[in-house]
Amino acid sequence: MPDVIDSGPQGVSRRVVLRGAAALVPGLVLAPTGAGMAAAASVPVPYGSVRGAFSAAGYSWSAGRAGGDPATDVVFVLTAGGRPLAARRVRFSISSFHAVGRGLWFETAPGRKSVSRLGYLDLDTDDSGTVVLDPWLRRGDVPSAAVGAHPRLRAQLVASEKILASARISVI
Repeated sequence: MPDVIDSGPQGVSRRVVLRGAAALVPGLVLAPTGAGMAAAASVPVPYGSVRGAFSAAGYSWSAGRAGGDPATDVVFVLTAGGRPLAARRVRFSISSFHAVGRGLWFETAPGRKSVSRLGYLDLDTDDSGTVVLDPWLRRGDVPSAAVGAHPRLRAQLVASEKILASARISVI
């Protein structure tokens, strides 16, 4: 469950769990019919051969609005054996998230709708093994150094504990 800044951690309601399970059951029943695609997606890749990298060793932006501005130019690339690794779920997290929560966060539904500020987000790589974080990563009005934190943006495969890449991230 993602961390929430404003109201503390929230539990998942039973209704949400049941609705999610109901949505997954037809997909599980129908999955064997697309054998060619399912087999290609389920080919195991040893975690030792998987490499990830951010496009920069560090990112910093000037303070934005209290509601958040996009944090731009953050790109992550996932490879295995030197080739792009498509359709893999990668977890992106912000270290010291609770300390810098009003300076850096992930947001999943931009717009007029009320949204939660999250400390991590799971995203899938595209066909070129790339994830552009610009649509989700936000910077706020509080400089990260003001709270004495030195946050890092980290990436790891969802099914693995291994950190694939880490980059400095800050609001100045």
